[in-house]
Amino acid sequence: MPNEELKSYIKTMLGDSYVDVELTDEDLSVIIKQALDKIAPYYDGRRYILGTGNVINLSDHTAIKEIIHVYNTKNANIYSLQEYVFGGNGIMIYSSRIMDRLKLYTCYKMMYNELQYTKDINFRYIKPNLYLDNYEDSVVIEALVRPEDLSDIEPSSEYYAWVKDYTLALAKETVGRIRSKFNVDGSPFSLDGERLISEAQAEKQNLESKLVGTISI
Repeated sequence: MPNEELKSYIKTMLGDSYVDVELTDEDLSVIIKQALDKIAPYYDGRRYILGTGNVINLSDHTAIKEIIHVYNTKNANIYSLQEYVFGGNGIMIYSSRIMDRLKLYTCYKMMYNELQYTKDINFRYIKPNLYLDNYEDSVVIEALVRPEDLSDIEPSSEYYAWVKDYTLALAKETVGRIRSKFNVDGSPFSLDGERLISEAQAEKQNLESKLVGTISI
């Protein structure tokens, strides 16, 4: 679910089908960024990227915050790795967006043991380029990422659900604060601003308590 879909989800959950929700597209972008920034210190998501050459441009991978390892593939190419692990070509994708974390761990452990990946390649990462010393063949790059979009987090992960719930709580609190500013004397109807604020704050507190060493993938 990319951020645009998350915006639609939030508005739907707040009843936008029946009453206009007082949040602009820009408001929702700010709220989503707040949720992603909140989870970032706790999220240890990894990406596995295939590269070739002694200078690898990673400008398409803007979420990378650190390169952990660079593995050489000996004489095995991407197709032989796919054939070994999955029994066919064109299936394996170096992205944990598609493979859940357990499957990633299992597959790469198998490749490490059987195909003898080594971590003897010296490298320097100066954004956006990865420089490899005296090595020009194919490599697999293991990187830590900082989520910039909900789609940067594995859908099967508890972090994914956490961001959705926390974003909804932030949006609910924002709408509540807006509605609590309006009060029409003598009207038989009243806005639910205070109730939304109270609910949102309780939900945020509960979600934040889960961040303290309890979330795992």
